Amino acid sequence: MSWSGGAQHLPLAVKQRVKALKNLQAQYAQVEAQFYRDFHDLEKKYAAFYQPLFDKRSEIVNAIHEPTEGECQWQVGVQEGAWGEMEREPVGKGQTNGIPHFWLTAFKNVKILGRMIRQHDELVLEHLEDVKIKFSGFEEPMSFTIEFIFKSNEYFFNEVLTKTYQMRSDPDDSDPFFSKGPEIISSTGCEIYWKVGKNVTVKTSKLQKCEGRSSVVSTTRKMPSYSFFTFFYPPDSPEGRVLDVATDYKLGYFFREVLVPKSVLFFTNEASEYKYESSDDEAREAGGEEKKVEVIRNEEPEKGPEKDLDPEETVSLQQ
Repeated sequence: MSWSGGAQHLPLAVKQRVKALKNLQAQYAQVEAQFYRDFHDLEKKYAAFYQPLFDKRSEIVNAIHEPTEGECQWQVGVQEGAWGEMEREPVGKGQTNGIPHFWLTAFKNVKILGRMIRQHDELVLEHLEDVKIKFSGFEEPMSFTIEFIFKSNEYFFNEVLTKTYQMRSDPDDSDPFFSKGPEIISSTGCEIYWKVGKNVTVKTSKLQKCEGRSSVVSTTRKMPSYSFFTFFYPPDSPEGRVLDVATDYKLGYFFREVLVPKSVLFFTNEASEYKYESSDDEAREAGGEEKKVEVIRNEEPEKGPEKDLDPEETVSLQQ
């Protein structure tokens, strides 16, 4: 016999047994939450193994270390691709130190970031030296921080800009049967200390107001300007409204899992060969099922006129 009408039509004894099963399900969710906490700790452990590789990458990019001939020799047992064909330096051309505009180029080769970056942002991002991911300590609440490290520049006083994403893995009280994994639940940016007249997130408009018959008074009004650097504002702030919360969380995940570890592939624009498939876990981490958006895919975008966004528009990952 089967009961297709739902649990409310079950005999009382069977209902009691179903309640026992639901208690087991809730216990399962707690164990699953512990799994995600342990997995996060494992990520921290391996972050220490990755860091020397990222440090060497930074040294090469910023002309601190010149790689040896052996380090430049391709070591992986697959074809290197078009970048494997070395070209001679043109005669008379000056020597180039490091890899100029490495991070700016990598960012612009990501469709969503390319749309966020304006010309005035490029001038600032040319000073970006490195991007790092820092995980919270073992006894601290679960979180990760993206650090954008800049060399001294004419735009702001900060040496490092940060964006921190707070996470949790425990089941929500309203849904005790499912652990959503390391779900991002909030984000915190940082204050940018702009130098006078260099704030690219605002634009100044000159207005003239008539006072009396022959008196004209000139005033200025500051308005938000579309800029990549609004990424560092909270999503619910007036300045940060160009990013909705789901997009903000997805970008945080994308920086952590894809762009920072694999930045050279975005610099060379070879990342289009890699497809990052959407999964339920990734969607939940980006802000829950109700905010699911398509994971950024490194597929060649369709050609056509690009829409010019303004501060009133909301940037979406679903291009």
